[in-house]
Formats: sequence, structure tokens, C-alpha cells
Amino acid sequence: MAYNILDLGSLNKNLSVAFAITNCGQVAGWVDSPVPPATLGAPVPFVWTQGFMHLLPLAGPAVSGQAFDLNGQGQVVGNTYNTVVTRATRWQGGVMQLLPFLGDVANGRSINDCGSVAGDGATVTNIQAWCDPGGRLNPIPPSNSRQADRYCRAYGINNRGQIVGGSDTGLPISFPPAYAPPPVGMHACLWDKGIAQDLGTLHANEGSEAYGINDKKQVVGRSGNHAFLWHNGAMTDLGAGAAYNINSNAAVIGDSFLWHGGARTALTALLPANSGWSSLEGRDINDNGEIVGTGVHSGNTRAFLMWP
Repeated sequence: MAYNILDLGSLNKNLSVAFAITNCGQVAGWVDSPVPPATLGAPVPFVWTQGFMHLLPLAGPAVSGQAFDLNGQGQVVGNTYNTVVTRATRWQGGVMQLLPFLGDVANGRSINDCGSVAGDGATVTNIQAWCDPGGRLNPIPPSNSRQADRYCRAYGINNRGQIVGGSDTGLPISFPPAYAPPPVGMHACLWDKGIAQDLGTLHANEGSEAYGINDKKQVVGRSGNHAFLWHNGAMTDLGAGAAYNINSNAAVIGDSFLWHGGARTALTALLPANSGWSSLEGRDINDNGEIVGTGVHSGNTRAFLMWP
């Protein structure tokens, strides 16, 4: 089946990035600075709805920002930068709110339909995962028995409040950027009702990290250099790359592929040969099978929406 694809635009600028989509078809992401107070080349968050891209407000002293996720209630989470520190941020009803996640570089990475936000904050010596359920700041506990994690990052939260991410296992590790290949000593982790569960790795002597979870407690992420799907204690190898999210039908969107029903298909293979798109990177998939991400369209880097 050939998919349709739509360039979501960039407000007449050079770049746009799509990161998340709701079941109603709203998309969140960012474009490069089209308006003040953002500086040239700095990202500005947007929400796209039915053909229209709307910029999210930046309240001073914030000068730039990124949107990473949104829910069915119109709430958006991401970050804003004020030229000194990066703050975890939520937008609701056109109003920008700073979340109390600690750290010089803090991000709101995922929000569920109940309004609970999962994310993380980093300092020079520590990355700590946080959750904000209804305006309360809660640290997410580590997976190792030391109870003093040096690395603990939260990427996804589902509507049951279950959170996934990564945690060090007590071994010294480097602090990789978000979504980078996980080093040995870092394991994918699931937090359910305050209890941390180490999800392990596909193979010995490699690291893993979890990026997405659906309401059926199916988890996706990366182990070593391969994407994985975890369910009921079993981790399935989905092939090279990273898996970023999974919908309620167990369709998995990866960095360059769609996996469903045991079959893996390259995103470029879903499009007609003359589509004009290349270098597609998927980021999210909703329950209708609509996919968002970023690709190259006629030489420009653009956010896209694909649908069957």
C-alpha cells in the first residue's frame, strides 16, 4: 500500500521538525526562528492543525524553544532557552508555563491525556528523571540498588502513568545526548506505580534505552545499535536502528522504518517513487497509522505527515 505524504511547511523558513502527533491529527515540533524574540537559526515551537501551523508563545526571558509532545487536551511540552539555561516547559491555552524540573538543561519530553509530564534535567555530574503529575514535582527513582543514580532519563509516559526511559546500572558511564546510542552500563527502564523495572538488553555487553510506551505496556527503544520491542518480559529485535514510538495497534515507528505484524518496511518504500522525498526519519505514529517525522523534500529539511 502506497502512503500519502504532506510537507507541513516551515513558515517560509529553512527548516521544520515534527516530533509528535495525536489521534486527532495535531502535530507538534519546531521551525527555525521566523519571528522575534528568537535569534536567527534558533528553534521556535509549533502546533500544526489541519493545514495551519501556529507558533507557540515564548514569554521573556525565553528566546527559543522546542515542542516534543502534545496530548488530546491541547497541552504541549518541550523546552525553552533563555540564553543561560534550558527549562522544561508546558503550553496550555496559549500560555507558556515553566515546569519545576531541576537542572541547567531540563526537558519535558512526554505528556499523557491526564496532563502528567515526564522528562529530565541535567547538571554537570547528574541527569535526573522527573514527573509532574498535576503540578507536583516527583523525582523518578533509579533502577539500581544504590538509590543514587548518576543517569536517569525519562522519554515517554502513557495514559496509565507508566513511564519509560533509561537508567545507569551502577557502572560508570558517559552521559550521552538524548536518543544517542546507549553505552554499556545503561539499561532501558520501566517505572510503574513508583517501582523501577530494568528491561535489560538484547545482547550481553551493550546498553539499552526505552523511548516510547503504549497503553498496553508495550515498550520500544534501542539496544546497542538495534531497535527493540519489549512486552511481558520479552525483548524482540526489530533490526538496525532505533524505535521511537508504538501505537495501540502495536505498530512501531523507527528512525527509518515502520514495523507491524512482524514485518519491517523502510519508510521510503511506503512512498511512490516520484514523491520527491528522501532521508525520512520517523518520530511518532498515532492509532490511525498516521506518521510524523522529518525528511528532505526538494532539497529542504521539512516536517512531514504520512498516512495510508
